[in-house]
Amino acid sequence: MQKIATNLTIYNLINDIAPFESQESYDNSGFLIGSINDEVKNILVALDATPQVITEAINKEVQLLITHHPLLFHAIREINTEGYDGSLLVQLINSGISLISAHTNLDLTSLSGGAAIARKLSLQNIRQSMDPFLFLGDLPKVMTAGALGKLIGELLGTRLRCYGSLDKEITTLSIAGGAYDLGYPKAISAGAQALLTGEVRYHHAIAASQSDFVLFDGGHYQTEVPMMGELTDYLQNKLHELQYSVKVYLSECHHHSEGYTL
Repeated sequence: MQKIATNLTIYNLINDIAPFESQESYDNSGFLIGSINDEVKNILVALDATPQVITEAINKEVQLLITHHPLLFHAIREINTEGYDGSLLVQLINSGISLISAHTNLDLTSLSGGAAIARKLSLQNIRQSMDPFLFLGDLPKVMTAGALGKLIGELLGTRLRCYGSLDKEITTLSIAGGAYDLGYPKAISAGAQALLTGEVRYHHAIAASQSDFVLFDGGHYQTEVPMMGELTDYLQNKLHELQYSVKVYLSECHHHSEGYTL
């Protein structure tokens, strides 16, 4: 007899590797839209619930959308279909598509953007620092910040902004996907010479570079989207192992929320 997967089945599989109770207090990860007991045959995994992603979910006939960033982040007082969030919420509900978001709870795991990029860079001795949002890895050979930045940019398909000396020799790189430039003092304490993250603010750029440290700004989207492929593989492998006939798709949509390099 074929086993039937539900939203709860998928929720529990995510919870097993990234407990929802571990999310930050400001976060809103979890089961956000739908009925927890609804059957699931097809799943779409994406970084964000954009209009393009929701259209893709409808076209792929999925019952569940899993995103990293919660669509419902703050408390809402109205659902206005003329607004961006309201129109997306109504479209999901009308399409019968449920939504689970795994945000900061996923950032704390080996499936995080930092860990995923470390593996793509073939770093050695990949490890989680005392700051659980930071992952560190040793370069196979010493590289200057300029050369390393170009290598990372090619991997992520973007042009990095580097704060600090391009001639700084890097042996250990710390990585935190998304917006985590405030983690640079912990990265220094952990023995890294550079931190790759997705957003770098002006005062942190100055402070870090004055500390003979290098900050790489790789873009929020680019430093987090690699984790979605790993989450897709994790879920598909676990569902296959548990003998559920469920297809997990990785979104093919790419967005340009950070603009274009002109």
